Amino acid sequence: MEQLLCHVFADYVIQSDWMALNKIKRSWPCLVHVLLYTSVFLLLTTSWKALAVIGVTHFLLDRFPVIVQRLIWFKNHFGPGGKYVPFVHCKVTGYYDHFSSPSNIEMNGYSQRLSYITIWLYIITDNFLHLTINYLAIKYLS
Repeated sequence: MEQLLCHVFADYVIQSDWMALNKIKRSWPCLVHVLLYTSVFLLLTTSWKALAVIGVTHFLLDRFPVIVQRLIWFKNHFGPGGKYVPFVHCKVTGYYDHFSSPSNIEMNGYSQRLSYITIWLYIITDNFLHLTINYLAIKYLS
């Protein structure tokens, strides 16, 4: 529970608009966000190894959202007949959505989802990855 509270506080409450809007464009806003984010976890651990894993992975996932997008896209390959939508039509969230392909066509048996649904699915996946990494780092490196 404490870990979830630290994550929510650090990733949502203390992250400014400047950080949120620029962390995928430039490394400096992302680094500032990650330093603040990681410092909150000092409430749970003083292990430099755990804090390094939390900070480095948070930087990579936030600065380069293509990591999460590709993970989402790849897991969507597991379906009947191995059919999937090419990444070019999924590159905003990893899901086949209106952002990447505004023509509302069906492709390989997949229909486009509403944009707000793909955004929420992306946010849930991103948060799940952060929380899992944080948990494992605190549990096994502290």
